[in-house]
Amino acid sequence: MRHVLVAATLMIALSSLALADDFRPIFHPPTISIVEALEQDPDNFSTLIGLLRKADLKELRDATASYTILAPTNGAFAKLSPEYVTKLTNDPAKLRQFLLTHLLSGKVMFRQMFAPDKAGVAKKNVTESLTTADGGLAYFVCNEHPVDPANEHHPLINKKARVLKGDIEGKYSVIHVIDTVLVP
Repeated sequence: MRHVLVAATLMIALSSLALADDFRPIFHPPTISIVEALEQDPDNFSTLIGLLRKADLKELRDATASYTILAPTNGAFAKLSPEYVTKLTNDPAKLRQFLLTHLLSGKVMFRQMFAPDKAGVAKKNVTESLTTADGGLAYFVCNEHPVDPANEHHPLINKKARVLKGDIEGKYSVIHVIDTVLVP
């Protein structure tokens, strides 16, 4: 029985990694907002899109606003209880705080955050913290260091959420796709 559970867990993990390149949010033309970019991939982000629309965050309506969103997939939301999601959507203040937990001011690029030092030596076990738009902290731990600097980093956020696809860059904004919802 234990072997079956291990095999099933491994298959799910591998399928998640295999799907990481299937995210389609793009920023062409470069003047669209984060919400408009996510709307280009409703198969992966319909839940997040619905919550963003319901909350009507002015921060994300402006195509020239500089933000980074940690975007949970529909699969990430499926890990939450339906009761929690219903409670969240029925309380505008909690919904706003919840969404701002997934938002960082400015453009945060992992390839810069976890870049090798000036001598070209890859940093090991890097932890960075950034303030989220709700005033909280998000901790990014990166133990994976690509040999090729063009490759992606997949840090762990708050010891819970893994970045599946990072550095999806627009002119003013960045999307990092994550596998787990960050609960404030």
